[in-house]
Amino acid sequence: MKRNVSTTVRVKLHSLTNRKTDLLAREYEAFQTEVHGGDADLYSATDQQASKVQRQKDPNPGTEQPVVLRNDVFDVAYDEDTVLSSWWVKVPVYDPEKGQGNSIWCPAHVPQKDEQLVREGNLRDSELVRRDGDWYVHLVVKRSVTVQDEYDDVLAIDMGARWVATCAFLSDRKTTFYGEEVRRIREHYKQLRKSIGKAKPRQGQQVVERIGDAEARKVDDRLHKIARSIVEDAEERNAVIVVGDLGGIRKDNDKGRYVNDKTHKMPFARLLNYIEYKAQGAGIDVQLVEEYDTSKTCNRCACEGVRTTQGRFECPECGLDDNADKNGALNIGKRALGKFLKPLSEAGAVLAQSETQVIVQRDDEPANLSVSVDSTPSGGTPRL
Repeated sequence: MKRNVSTTVRVKLHSLTNRKTDLLAREYEAFQTEVHGGDADLYSATDQQASKVQRQKDPNPGTEQPVVLRNDVFDVAYDEDTVLSSWWVKVPVYDPEKGQGNSIWCPAHVPQKDEQLVREGNLRDSELVRRDGDWYVHLVVKRSVTVQDEYDDVLAIDMGARWVATCAFLSDRKTTFYGEEVRRIREHYKQLRKSIGKAKPRQGQQVVERIGDAEARKVDDRLHKIARSIVEDAEERNAVIVVGDLGGIRKDNDKGRYVNDKTHKMPFARLLNYIEYKAQGAGIDVQLVEEYDTSKTCNRCACEGVRTTQGRFECPECGLDDNADKNGALNIGKRALGKFLKPLSEAGAVLAQSETQVIVQRDDEPANLSVSVDSTPSGGTPRL
């Protein structure tokens, strides 16, 4: 089965002149003004994108939005004969000296593993991002891949604050928890930044930036290992991968300072990107499903349960007492099968079509699954 998929490649801009840095910063700040309802001079195509973001997202005041780079006005080029850099990204900006739009070519670092993808793929609308004083372009590359259309199992993934990924097979409920090391790394560097900032107030900022780079590298390495392990497990069982869509997790979702800090800073999008990239390379499909109500609904009887603690779920109806993230992952898997619609209310249903029949059990016995997935794009529901 052929699928058109999009992969995001994180490209770092480097060795920028003061003028290029100032133009990028000016464009970035002007974009923030526009998306929050103000008026500023922007490159014309970027100005249109700012209006679209403002209209569609209505971002909360004080939040920063990545600058959307329309694919017909930015470009990526490779030149191995250039001393400063082999890769270059053309970024559209408004030039106040000229009073009009202009484009600047910025030296860039493309991860070696992604070079072929960038060369051969079709560039789509991408994003300019500022992170800890550095500039990145998140390149969205569209490509065609071949994935299987029949699977023997479902590997469901719930992403959350406690575990970056909780993975459960629907056939036997075997569950793996990932993220303890990611949390440990982030907490270590969080405390380190605090101590350095207090001890060396003048030099602290430069040290903190270097620490941020080290943290990002270690977290990124761990995310790659997690994604690789997930895909290998799916390959071993011939399982389709389904992930709860966290698209709105950061908006209107205030759960207190402690949980917010952990949730909002967890690298969910990056991990999903790595999982999709590795899975599609292995011929395995990845589907996004709506996560609404999966965390507070019993995966056994579909009744509303109680989170007695952050990590525990109890059902007053059927007596289920289980890990809360595991319960959420199983609900995500069952939603992908089509058993639950929004809201989760039709437990024990039999879903049948000419290709296959799937019966999801209501008791503790795992179901025998035979899954057939059509070419629904990411974000849709597998057809059984």
